[in-house]
Amino acid sequence: MHVSPRIPLALCVAVLVALLSNTGAQAAPITVNLRVEGSGATLFEGPIATEGEAISAPSSGGSHPCDVKDNGSNGGFGVSSGTPTTALHDAAIAQGFSFDATWSTSFNDFLVSEVGSDVNGGAPEYPSWGYAVNYTTAGVGGCQFQLAPGSEVLWAYNYFNLLHLLSLTGPMSADVGSPITVHVTDGQTGAAIAGAAIGEDVAGVTTTIPGSPLTNSEGNATLAISHAGTVKLKATQPESVRSNGLAVCVHNGNDGTCGTVVGVPKGVPKGEPEIGHAPPVDIPIVSGVKSSRHYGHRHAPRILSGLVQVPTGGTLREVRISLTRRNGRRCMAFNGARAAFVHARCGVARFFSVGSSESFSYLLPASLPRGRYVYDIEAIDASGHRTKLVPGVSHVVFYVR
Repeated sequence: MHVSPRIPLALCVAVLVALLSNTGAQAAPITVNLRVEGSGATLFEGPIATEGEAISAPSSGGSHPCDVKDNGSNGGFGVSSGTPTTALHDAAIAQGFSFDATWSTSFNDFLVSEVGSDVNGGAPEYPSWGYAVNYTTAGVGGCQFQLAPGSEVLWAYNYFNLLHLLSLTGPMSADVGSPITVHVTDGQTGAAIAGAAIGEDVAGVTTTIPGSPLTNSEGNATLAISHAGTVKLKATQPESVRSNGLAVCVHNGNDGTCGTVVGVPKGVPKGEPEIGHAPPVDIPIVSGVKSSRHYGHRHAPRILSGLVQVPTGGTLREVRISLTRRNGRRCMAFNGARAAFVHARCGVARFFSVGSSESFSYLLPASLPRGRYVYDIEAIDASGHRTKLVPGVSHVVFYVR
């Protein structure tokens, strides 16, 4: 920068700082955990990468910024960031459900008016879309809230007319037909919720499990799952937003799944950890992607999911995944920070974090092109130990043609 001898250096520096501040800094994409609850179904649940962006909707009258720094009273100052509205918009594009919003010049923000088949309006309560971050209702518009990596973002229809945001916890594995106890609370207050039903989520639709009781005054319900496989449970109640999904790995005795060991009689423990050492986490289990399966381009996996079994006394510190692609001599690896494939050495996994949840799902931003893919999951316990890659279990090879 050239400084005129007639202009004080301090003044030049002040002007330069003001110009840089006014442009705003562009933050890198972040990954958050998004859940979208419609009136009749869960439209989306899982991690999604998002960043500050301009959004154009059918009712918005053109493109407008949704990046925190240009919304509300910020007036172009600050850091551009992913927001609850950009996360919702990105999921709508990725999953193909409808999204509409009007632009408010007075609020300098979008007002979300339609997601999926649920549209704002109607008597007598005027149901509408609203959002919470980490189970807390925000006091600003959806483009004015700066998300942090790993934030729990919930969008729900009829949000302002419902009393509770249900939260469901329980065991991560179960034996077929054996009773398990789950716990339902209000995610906002932590208070136990009585009278909630427990159902199985299949393709976003929750159906109450036959014979399962409603939660008692302590928020507990004991039930049994009648079939093996990974089952997603959800809690529902007429006056509440349905809960998060609880993925339960259901095994049939000691069949070698969900951390069981084939050949060990039922009820016999696998062995105790050494004294003074926390038990390690079990090998992660890939779900949703079949080993050695050939997929057509239109039916290739878009969601990478899995389950980690943590024994009593164990601690899961982090779950990391890797997705690599090879097409001819060209090799690439999916970069979680950039939410895109980048060039990589062939045969080398490139892991990135998907959080510390025992069950997870990661939505890829686009359909997978042709190639040979390797999907790996590793879990890291409190001591920093990493699980091994086991073919067909935590290491899966599949193809897209």
